[in-house]
Amino acid sequence: MSSVSSQPQFRLTQPPSKVLHLRNLPWECTEEELVELGKPFGNVVNTKCNVGPNRNQAFIEFADLNQAIAMISYYASSSEPAQVRGKTVYLQYSNRQEIVNNKTTADAGGNVLLITIEGADARLVSIDVLHLVFSAFGFVHKITTFEKMDRFQALVQFSDVETASSAKNALDGRNIPSYLLPEHLGPCTLRIAYSAHTDLSVKFQSHRSRDYTNPNLPVAQSAIDANGMVRCCNHTSHFKKWQFANSI
Repeated sequence: MSSVSSQPQFRLTQPPSKVLHLRNLPWECTEEELVELGKPFGNVVNTKCNVGPNRNQAFIEFADLNQAIAMISYYASSSEPAQVRGKTVYLQYSNRQEIVNNKTTADAGGNVLLITIEGADARLVSIDVLHLVFSAFGFVHKITTFEKMDRFQALVQFSDVETASSAKNALDGRNIPSYLLPEHLGPCTLRIAYSAHTDLSVKFQSHRSRDYTNPNLPVAQSAIDANGMVRCCNHTSHFKKWQFANSI
């Protein structure tokens, strides 16, 4: 049985198109990462990610055909494959000439928010602090955190678009209240956009990912303290919208 690594990086059966089809992407891949991947070859004018049954495919559209050809040609002759988050990405020309009816995630909204935390101490913000902050606006289903291009980011999943929009409108551009952070941490600012994801995949509870809908999910060793207890903070009853709003 062939593995993913044995797949050809290119399928050149399609005639050239300014739209490229990408496969084998990590599930948490963002539209920003697709733009960064294509930027060296030209102007990426549109993207569509989380395509396919496993949501690990995407399309990127360049401003003109020659830019798409340049990207395909470069990686066809390069010893270094195209990669996103360390995963080899397989490229081919798409059978479409443009990406249609693809609203940007910022316009379309969604129940999952992409959070970028700015500040010198951003990486020290715990997943439990994020849970406290966003739980003020509704039940948080899942959170995953990761680092991308030297930025600390998180995906926060709510049950519906309305709850996510409420949190985004209230928190975008605001600092996390200092009383929620360790004393030595400096200001940590939240930059929030809608994500294209609708349902995050969390395989176990850890300091980097949580599924608050599944108490039976296995716990990673990294999330267990010296006393054998799960490091978790779910005490949100004292933390209301008005308290957060009045603190920033």
